[in-house]
Amino acid sequence: MPATVWILIPSYRDGPYVLLRTGWVARIGQDDSRRVIVHDTRGDTYFAAWGTTDLPLPADFGLQLLQALDAARRTAEDANSDRVVAARHSEDSWSWETYAPDEIPPAQAEPPPPSSSTPPTNWPPPPPLQAPLDGPNGSFVPNPKGGMPLWVPKDQAEPDAVTE
Repeated sequence: MPATVWILIPSYRDGPYVLLRTGWVARIGQDDSRRVIVHDTRGDTYFAAWGTTDLPLPADFGLQLLQALDAARRTAEDANSDRVVAARHSEDSWSWETYAPDEIPPAQAEPPPPSSSTPPTNWPPPPPLQAPLDGPNGSFVPNPKGGMPLWVPKDQAEPDAVTE
């Protein structure tokens, strides 16, 4: 079986990660925030790198990923062994590094602070019920119990007239 190149999607220290096979990569881009975005052929989108430090990503970091993947592919073919490409940062710059699967160092990104499970006390009240809208067989009325909307005949377009 031929060697494969993988992209290590950033992980948190001792946290989750994604390895994306480069054979699945359909497109690589970089947005206005300089995040490097990888789109695969299955329709999934991954952020392969984003500024997790005060150090901004280079403006051409997406292009640098493409160059790193090409170099990793050649190295994998020569060594007949898989390679993993990961975004790494030093004190003054970002770079794409290539590793053998058993040589990948721990992730550099710190995990985000834990989220509170209690909702904030200043949440706004829920919006009022919508006025009935014309529909194919009557009017659309939001279902007060959630779920599918209710439809009432045109002659009973008032929400109070809805019966189940």
